[in-house]
Amino acid sequence: MQKIARPLREESADNTQTTVWIQMHDEPVTAPDIKAGNNMKYKFGIVEWALPPMGPYLAKMLKEFGLEGMELDFGEYEEGYRLNNRRIQEAYLECAEQYGFEYPSMALNALNTHGMSHDRNSVDGMIAIETIKKGIAAAKQMKIPVVQMPSFHSGDIRTDKDFYNTCEKIRLACELSSDTDMILAVENVLDAEHTLKMIDEVGCDRVKVFFDTQNYHIDRGYSEPEILAAIAEHVVQIHVKDGFNKAISSAPLGKGDASFLETAEVIKRTGCTEWLFIENFYHWQPLSLMNDDMFELLKEDICTLKNIFGGVA
Repeated sequence: MQKIARPLREESADNTQTTVWIQMHDEPVTAPDIKAGNNMKYKFGIVEWALPPMGPYLAKMLKEFGLEGMELDFGEYEEGYRLNNRRIQEAYLECAEQYGFEYPSMALNALNTHGMSHDRNSVDGMIAIETIKKGIAAAKQMKIPVVQMPSFHSGDIRTDKDFYNTCEKIRLACELSSDTDMILAVENVLDAEHTLKMIDEVGCDRVKVFFDTQNYHIDRGYSEPEILAAIAEHVVQIHVKDGFNKAISSAPLGKGDASFLETAEVIKRTGCTEWLFIENFYHWQPLSLMNDDMFELLKEDICTLKNIFGGVA
């Protein structure tokens, strides 16, 4: 099967251009033949923002593709946090029950727009606190066991002040959820030492890590397998994605340069998580240029996961 490499120009965060090479092909790439190395049963899901907005009905479609769950997005502050609305919550829960689908986690992605790293008295800091309060309340209402608290973009942790401001907000989340067994899962690109320091600083045994198979590589140049091996005992769930040339989500799983296959071996060896959530963005370039039907790309990544972690592809 002939494959053609095609360059795509992208603007980076500092307004410089980078060239990303993507592989164009006529049919899905055959997934690597790597079988699960332990007896653990993995569950495969996807993040809600990996596909165009489709709402609760997405549960039916994803179930038909063989996925068992989806990580929800609580919503943005500027849009009124859509999952703060009880009617919308009930629509999602109704579809989940009807189609035998799960929502194992919910992301407070608004924290990437108004970050936890900001001082509590700043506008962004106050919005971050509001996001946490309303997000925890929504997760309680929907009985979602894991709330993801990301620290990217506005919430990126670069200084000691960023670090301690973030710990303060996570501690608040612990207090707000103290009447539950809810897991607060931090997602960031701190190295292993500072990850462990954050967990210790917050001082709550329900604080865990939401690991990502590309973010550490593209944001900091860290080795994904090495980071995971060092913090595996603290990981609760994992985002799986891949890419080339430090461009986020720019390759099918196992076809990029983020050491995805090596990271998968660490996942299997440590048994650090049950849930693996696909976070390749199928409706964004460059992946969207690889196939006119984004769901064929999704099927390819599902096939890869099943070949690596077990299950019938």
